[in-house]
Amino acid sequence: GYVDDIHSSGKHLLNVINEILDLSRIEAGRHELREEAVNLVHVVDEARHMVQMKAKAKGINLTCQYEEELPLIWADERAIRQITLNLLSNALKFTPTGGNIWLKIGWTRSGGQYLAVKDTGPGIPEEEIPIVLSSFGQGSIAIKSAEQGSGLGLPIVQALMHMHDGRFDLKSKLREGTEAVASFP
Repeated sequence: GYVDDIHSSGKHLLNVINEILDLSRIEAGRHELREEAVNLVHVVDEARHMVQMKAKAKGINLTCQYEEELPLIWADERAIRQITLNLLSNALKFTPTGGNIWLKIGWTRSGGQYLAVKDTGPGIPEEEIPIVLSSFGQGSIAIKSAEQGSGLGLPIVQALMHMHDGRFDLKSKLREGTEAVASFP
């Protein structure tokens, strides 16, 4: 089990390094998706497993709610993994000890599928949402936080969802938490 976790963590570190390269390629129009028939639940659950130990160590309850028997979607598996890891990493970074994170997968109203990550963190002031969605943008809470990131996670999610002809929505309320929803067509 530990070897698998070490291997998964190493892969995650490589993905973080690749984030910077990916955003550069996406912005330059040189990133190509390798789309295939993908089981969204399977890919998302693999990514959840990679961050489960960190959630447990931080005393955060990570609850999963997956719609059963969803069909395969046409998407890039690596991109879905990166989207999931970016959203879960943000939730873990800002959710305090004893907090909750919900990971949901289900149907969209239009017949697509969605992946949602909701947390009980401090939230993002409404006027700062455009800032956190911009490259290298960080909100005031992130700047004050000890666990600062690169400010690339959400812009990469947004760009990858755009490339999938999908949608990315970020909803947040101060002192209540944040919900990030990636919807695939």
